[in-house]
Amino acid sequence: MKYFLSGLIAIGLSIAAMPSFAADARNVTVVNETGYAIKFLGFNAPDDGLDEWDNELEKVLQNQASTYVEFDEGCVWNIRVDWQSYDEAVLWKNVNLCKMTALRLRYDPGTKTTSFLAE
Repeated sequence: MKYFLSGLIAIGLSIAAMPSFAADARNVTVVNETGYAIKFLGFNAPDDGLDEWDNELEKVLQNQASTYVEFDEGCVWNIRVDWQSYDEAVLWKNVNLCKMTALRLRYDPGTKTTSFLAE
């Protein structure tokens, strides 16, 4: 009975810990569905300011291509995208990556707006 109760407690603790692991997941797949090539994809923490960025791309991210980005800690990030053929950049502030596993980048030529669909 003692071992049964210990096993039951261990199972209960394992199950209780599972949601915290899921809530802490912050790696994300970025899919370029904009119709344009992306030369820079940067993420930084909101407290880092908007001047410090690291490019997560090893090469240009073509339209319909994707890349996987891994994070060590933190859920909320700023995201910056720079286009290969244009001098404009797109910036999203305070995006909670712990609530998604994929970002599908989209561009609407009618409104000239870039957005993302979180999955």
